[in-house]
Amino acid sequence: MKPLSLARLAAALEPAAVRGSTARSVAQVCYDSRRARPGALFVAQPGAHVDGHRFIGRAVAAGSVAVVHDRALNHYAAGVTYLQVTDAAAALSRAAACFYRYPADELTVVGVTGTNGKSTTAWWIYHLLRSLQAPAGLISTVGCDYGAGLGANPEHVTTPLAVETHAALRAMADAGLQTAVVESSSWALGAGSKRLADVGFDGGVITNLSHDHLELHGSAAAYLDAKLNLFRALRGPDPFAVAPPQLAAQVRAVTAAPVLEFGRDSEPRAGGVTGVTAAAAPKPAGGGGSQRFVLHLSGAAAECTLNAPGAFNLDNCLAAAAAAARRGGVQAADLAAPIAALRLPPGHLEEVECGQPFRVVVDYAHTPEAFRAALSFLAGEARRGGGRMIAVFGSAGERDVEKRPLQGRIACRYADLVVLTDEDCRGEDPAAILRQIAAGCRGRTVGAGLVLEVDRQAAIAHAVAAAQPGDVVALLGKGHEASIIGPRGPRPWDERAAAVTALQAAGYG
Repeated sequence: MKPLSLARLAAALEPAAVRGSTARSVAQVCYDSRRARPGALFVAQPGAHVDGHRFIGRAVAAGSVAVVHDRALNHYAAGVTYLQVTDAAAALSRAAACFYRYPADELTVVGVTGTNGKSTTAWWIYHLLRSLQAPAGLISTVGCDYGAGLGANPEHVTTPLAVETHAALRAMADAGLQTAVVESSSWALGAGSKRLADVGFDGGVITNLSHDHLELHGSAAAYLDAKLNLFRALRGPDPFAVAPPQLAAQVRAVTAAPVLEFGRDSEPRAGGVTGVTAAAAPKPAGGGGSQRFVLHLSGAAAECTLNAPGAFNLDNCLAAAAAAARRGGVQAADLAAPIAALRLPPGHLEEVECGQPFRVVVDYAHTPEAFRAALSFLAGEARRGGGRMIAVFGSAGERDVEKRPLQGRIACRYADLVVLTDEDCRGEDPAAILRQIAAGCRGRTVGAGLVLEVDRQAAIAHAVAAAQPGDVVALLGKGHEASIIGPRGPRPWDERAAAVTALQAAGYG
């Protein structure tokens, strides 16, 4: 980006106090002193573990010409401009939007939130729009496209911080894209991080709501309220919202935009998915599953095939179809071929094949409801084949503690063998996390249907060694992610490669 005048940034920030001159240019907005370059505006904000105010000196030494802070300082460097604000997180969002010249205003922005299914739904909206010749970009935990093609998410987060988000939107606008599909986490939408505070949305989708992230929001009501901020931010001449029937009333309470309901039993809604009939189809080669259904949309109907199994994925497809149809201005028949071309995102019910006589499936499920959906489906598959269900998973450190025993309870309901292991323990003791999950495994003892193994590669190897012909081994929680976060930070990880390693060590492939 070209440098921007500090005076213009200051006008956007409306600081309570300014120390120094604003008659200078800013070449970068940053919040990490290690990334600061000459000419930077450094925003010092409190973090989960460290306070950015501690690193102002480092940012100045790296060449920062201005500092934004919301706490009193003991030292002011000569030649540096200081802007004191009341909320540094809000200031970072405003500064990023201003520095990147408000890119969201040049795009149609569709946000996707929900406890489960938001990654798949965002992925499918993006692909449907592209199939409909509507150039679209994507910000999602499973992949990103800023205008140069689809690639991996460079961050270990669903929604990047404001600087990265507005930089991505600017890249999309400059590349000539028309729509940005943004997977929007509750934390990004909430009052705490304000990552999306200065992104206006033209469309919003909420997939569902269940137990998650109480460590951040404190209560289920506050969690829902954060999600609803997506719909409070709807703007423009023709905004729209997409919601399941059980959340439609809450969405309508915060927006005047029309709410399109999706679901197999929803009432007719103008321009929305009004009904669907489904029947299981034969499995395609390579595993997975397909579903045939009739898509009812805007008074018309079309027969469709979705190459993904499970009722939960059918709901994700309906939500994506409703959003894509509204954005693309198309009818049911126009969506039949694009829906048939859809595939699940990486790490979502993804099969790992090395010639073994049992199935190994990698999935991103990490919430209680996602566990219930994935394990009930996979356990049914195993039972129909005369096999057993084996589940390998953990629970993230420094995240929702209450869900841990729930995960254990649900897993033990469906799995014959439960192998608990590390999953992003961060600063927590991984063994203690496993014991908290195991507290929900009532009726199971270590060695009798329950294994505790902190090392994830060893845990996967144990599950593979225990598997028999016809079994299903489900590796849950990591999915597509490319790292495991421990007390010393992230280390490279590929769940699919780890499964291949374990299978090859067992003599397959």
